[in-house]
Amino acid sequence: MGAQNFNILINVKSGTVLNMGAEAVEAAIEASGIPLAELCMSEPEDMQANLERLAERSAPLIIGGGDGTIRETAKYMAGRKNAFGVLPFGTMNLLAADLGFTSLQGALDAYARGAQAMAVDAGYVNGEIFLCCASIGTMPQASIYREKTREQGSMLLIPRMFMFVLENLDRNKSQKVVMDIDGKMHKFRSPAVVISDNRFADTDFTENNFKRVSLTGGELAAYVATTKTRSSHLRFLTRLLLGHWLRDPDVKEMTGRTITLWTKRKKELVSIDGEVVKLPTPLEFTLKPQSINLLVPVPA
Repeated sequence: MGAQNFNILINVKSGTVLNMGAEAVEAAIEASGIPLAELCMSEPEDMQANLERLAERSAPLIIGGGDGTIRETAKYMAGRKNAFGVLPFGTMNLLAADLGFTSLQGALDAYARGAQAMAVDAGYVNGEIFLCCASIGTMPQASIYREKTREQGSMLLIPRMFMFVLENLDRNKSQKVVMDIDGKMHKFRSPAVVISDNRFADTDFTENNFKRVSLTGGELAAYVATTKTRSSHLRFLTRLLLGHWLRDPDVKEMTGRTITLWTKRKKELVSIDGEVVKLPTPLEFTLKPQSINLLVPVPA
């Protein structure tokens, strides 16, 4: 596939475009030498129409946006033979990090060498697709807080976000969570639960803290925080920032093919690849192995 030109579709309201400016993004793409069929800088409301248009073409498609934009692409592309690639244009860029992309330039350079299709697993919660993870408790609350305070600037946002998460963990440490994992019941008191599409890898501060062991492992992984004191919350958050959070004594990891999760609420806020939605409980998690065709760079 290396000889083909690429169609690139970019969400112009993604964080990277807003920070760099559209002209700088276009210049970076041109300088990378990646062969282009079409570069489409799209407004968010036009993304779906542009996706449908470009997906019908023979040229391979690459999407530039955050994890939410990538999730919307996966919704449309699920079940299709067409593969799509990703460029990191968001805040977390979890899927891009799984592919080894640490920067926009690095991703462009990698695709410029050529690309190939790889079938990866997709998780679902109450029928909603996710390619990275879905979570309840502190994580969706933190996402809402981040959106409300985004305009305050990163220098203020980071310490305020840290304190918000710390207080949220302490306030919700007694929340009851019940999970059925492949027919086995588990009960916890937890302020935060994450269900991942395949297991997370143990990483240090030099790596992405949410990089996964595999995109094709064929399993869901549940991570339950059971911290109960302010000092244990602080220890856990420090490990989230500096690495080795999987080694925290108050983090429980369990794996399975199906997970049913109950809380005391009839509806629960769920962060799905960074997008916060409200879903009825119980939350039903399933996995469709190798059901999404992802475009990945050929090895260097």
